[in-house]
Formats: sequence, structure tokens, C-alpha cells
Amino acid sequence: MAKRIAAFALSIFVFALWGCAGGSSGGGGGSSGGTSAGPATQLAIITQPGGATTGNAFATQPVIEIRDASGLRVTSDNTTAISVAITSGTGTSGAVLSGNLSLVAASGRVNFSGLSIDLAGTGYTLDFSATGLTGVTSSAFNVTTPSAGGGSAPFVPAPPSGAATYFVAATAGASDTNTGTSAGSPWRTLQHAADTVQAGDIVDVADGSYSRFTLSSVTGTAGSPIVFRATGSAAIINSGTSSSTAPDSRDAIKIYDCHYVIVHGLRTINAYRAGCRVTESFHVTIQGCNFGNGGTWGLFTDYSDDLVLEGNECHHSGNEHGIYFSNSGDRVQIRGNYCHDNNASGIQINSDPAQQVAAYGTRGDGITEDSVIENNWCEANGANGAAGLNFASIRNCDVRNNLIVNNFNQSGIAMWDDGYSSAYGSKNNRVYHNTVVFQSGQGRFCLIMLNGSTGNDIKNNIFIGGARGAISWSNDSLSGTTADYNICRSTDGWNIYENDDTSQAYTLAQWQALIAGAANSVTTAPTFNGASDFSLAAASAGRDDGDNSLGVAVAHDGASRPAGGGFDRGCYEK
Repeated sequence: MAKRIAAFALSIFVFALWGCAGGSSGGGGGSSGGTSAGPATQLAIITQPGGATTGNAFATQPVIEIRDASGLRVTSDNTTAISVAITSGTGTSGAVLSGNLSLVAASGRVNFSGLSIDLAGTGYTLDFSATGLTGVTSSAFNVTTPSAGGGSAPFVPAPPSGAATYFVAATAGASDTNTGTSAGSPWRTLQHAADTVQAGDIVDVADGSYSRFTLSSVTGTAGSPIVFRATGSAAIINSGTSSSTAPDSRDAIKIYDCHYVIVHGLRTINAYRAGCRVTESFHVTIQGCNFGNGGTWGLFTDYSDDLVLEGNECHHSGNEHGIYFSNSGDRVQIRGNYCHDNNASGIQINSDPAQQVAAYGTRGDGITEDSVIENNWCEANGANGAAGLNFASIRNCDVRNNLIVNNFNQSGIAMWDDGYSSAYGSKNNRVYHNTVVFQSGQGRFCLIMLNGSTGNDIKNNIFIGGARGAISWSNDSLSGTTADYNICRSTDGWNIYENDDTSQAYTLAQWQALIAGAANSVTTAPTFNGASDFSLAAASAGRDDGDNSLGVAVAHDGASRPAGGGFDRGCYEK
């Protein structure tokens, strides 16, 4: 009996020690286990942020606990809001943290989600704070670029030259009652500048946070445009408006009925609808801007001619596209933009044939003509459908040197009629030197031509399908179509060529018999120079053996063509 009593006493002692050590908590350091926590005093990081690439959610999202003075998690706390921000002075100046920036604790813990930073840099840290509690700072981490191209628009032009006429700043002394004519006496709001400018005026915008603005019914000239230019990388506009209370203020920047205007280097975050809207305007240039996390679009235009949209980064549009050029409009130049992680298309031109306005002439005729779409980089778009480059009713346009990779649920390049009428198909376009690559299990066809999209010339492209094949067409879209010197593949073994009306598969030989001048097209797998470098390796199929008569003298990255023994197929030249 004595032995039994001694053994029982020993087991009670061991159990008590095990409980005091937190053996029953199943958590880790800081969890309260069986001991009641005291009042909350501090925050602690359970999981450090990591795996950050520009514009993409961190691979490892931070987890924060609320603790008492002894380091125990306060599991009874379900009301405290914990906020996160980039630590001042770390990383790259002007970087913006996006995602769920303030969350309410559940059982004393917050699991952050969707956090991302838009600029590459080293030594970033994050500050976590809550009212009445001691905050905490994360370990340092780097933000790297996700793939070739540098994580930014491929071709950001230099800012327009010339001395500033007016100055806008977010400093303490800035006021709209100032003269605005010197950096020492700046205005505070962009709206005041927009209400003042005339032809030839240049507005310098310093780094800082600004409210939205509308530029309305002002006209520059070709030699004396109206210019809004950022002086740094962090002039940020957050519209923060609601369509129900301010229907004309849904867009962070709105340019209406204006001509010869240049906007350079401004950034918008979390616009209610679009980061920038250009409407019923001519000869407007939007360049080097960053439009992120717009509710619907990054950059949106309608009924506007002769626009230049170049070197912009348009990303994480909540509902639709990175760039949306709509409602007819002719002679647009869309070049060198980086459009990524948008819910629908990277770039969409929809001429909206169902919304024609006769009074607008050709910019209201339901057709977009004589335009250039070149050197753009579209990646990780289309989670909710829509092509990387989506074209409804375009005519006589050049689609060249575009890199369209790792997109999701629709096609790479789509040419169609917006479902209106085959008379409004996308016709007589030149589709040259594009690289379209889907990952296994992703996407539809690299190129589709539907509903009267006839007369298109398709050459020197690389089309590699994932879940589907390379080219698909409707019966009414082959008339006058030519296609040659293309590399066409399907990673998952789908029909490389397929009739969209009948789902009939075509071999290369059958495709060559069906289409004009396809003798030099191949289905041989190309060899790229890396997992994220889509230039062709030495001796790869398509290297130096493309059509040399197309007149495309530069490549996606600005390299001169040809290099070596001939023209490379796809958007790069080695």
C-alpha cells in the first residue's frame, strides 16, 4: 500500500510540473495554457513576415498575439484592433503596404492576410500597434521582383522637361492660400492646382498623401501641354470616395473634356473605382504612374482619341482590368505597361459597339482603329476570367512585343466583337513577336479569333498553352487570315489548334493546309533562358529563324533586332 501511495503522490507531482511548464497548451511561447492571463499590455510576433515579391501577397503572413506583462496570451481579448505599417525609413522610400492593414483580435490573436508591398527593396520592417498596448517591430526582410522586367513597367519615360509653374506639397506649411509659385510656398491640394492651370503650366507634386482631383475642360497645345508631374516616387492619391455619395468622384484622378495633358509619376491606392479616368479627351498622356488596388480598374478611358498610356504599373484591380480603353477612340498608344494581379484582363480594349454615339464621330463608332499595343508585360491576371490582352472590335492595329505569362482563367490574346455582331469583329490587325506562356493547368488558348475577326496577320509569336492549346478560331474568322513563323505548343497535351465552333482538333499539317502561308510554323518546344526569363536560349527552336520582313526593329526590352543570325520569334531578341 505504501508503494501505491508513493507512486500516486509522484504522479501528482509530475503532472503539476508538466502543467506549470505549459505542456497542455499545444501552442508555443506566450500561450496562456491553463493559467489565466492578466491585463493586456503588449503585442508579440508569433510568425514573422517573409517571402515578399513586389505587388504580391507575402508568402508568409505575420501572426500577432496580445499578451500580458508575463508574456501570456490574453485569450479573452476579442475586441482589440491591431494595425500594421511599414516602419518609417526602412525599405524603399515611397513604398506602399496593401492588404488588410487593421484586424480585430480573435482569442487574443490576429492572423494578417493579403499584405503586400509594391516596391522592391532591402531591410523592410513592419510596425504592429494597438491602442494602449506596447507595439512590436518585425524582423527585417527584403522585397524582390517576381520575374523578368524588374517588377515595374518595362519602359518608364523620363518626366516632361521644363521649369515648374506651380508647386503642390503635403508639408505642414502647404496651403491653397499660398502663392503656389515656389517650392517654399506650395499649395496643399491637387484640386486647387487643377482649377488654376492653363496651357503650358507645369505642376510639380512633392511626395506625400493627397486627395483626389478632377481636371475639367482645360486645353493645352502640342507645344504647350498642361503637366502634372511627381518630383519623387511617393506622391500618393487615395480617393476614399463612395459612388453613392459622390458619383463623379469615384476615380482618384479624373480628366474630363481636356486636350494635351500629361500626367507623370503619380500613384493612386485604393481608389473607389479607377485610379485614373480619361473621358472625352484628346492627346492625353498618362505615363510612369502606379495605379494599385482600384475597386474596378487601374486606368480607364472612354470616348477619347490619340491617347498615350505608357510605362504605367496597373495592378490588383478588384473587379476588372488593369488598363481599360473603352468606347471606341482611335490612335491610342498603349506601350511598356506592367499589368499584373488584376481580377480580369491585364489590358482590355473594348470599343463597345453596343454603345455607339453618332454625335462623337469615329470615337463613337464602336471600332478602335490605327492603334499600337506594344512592349507590355501582363502577368497573373484573369482570376475571374478575361484575356491577358482582350480586344473587342479593333482594326488595323499593331499588337507586338508583348509578354503575356502566368495568367489564369482565360486566353492570352483575344480578338472578337464583344458579342455584338460579326461585322464588329477585330479585323486586319498585325500580331507580331508576342510571347504567351501559360503554366500547366491554367488558361485557355493563347490566341483566339472569334465572331468575324478576319484578315489578321499573325507572325513570329511564341504560343504555349497550359490547360488548353495555342490557337482557336470560329468559322467566320479565317477569311484573309495569315499566320506563319509561330511556335505553337500545349504543355498539357490539349489540341494545339482547335476550331472553336466544332471543337475539332487540327494537327500542324492540317493547320498549314487550312491557313495561308503557315509553312514555317512549328510545334517544337522552345528553350527559355530561365523559369522567369522568356528569352530564347542558344540553339532553341525559334532562335534566329523568324520572319525578317515584319519591320519590328526592337524587342520587348528595347534590344535591337536582329541580333546574331536573324530575328528571334517571340518578344525578346538575343
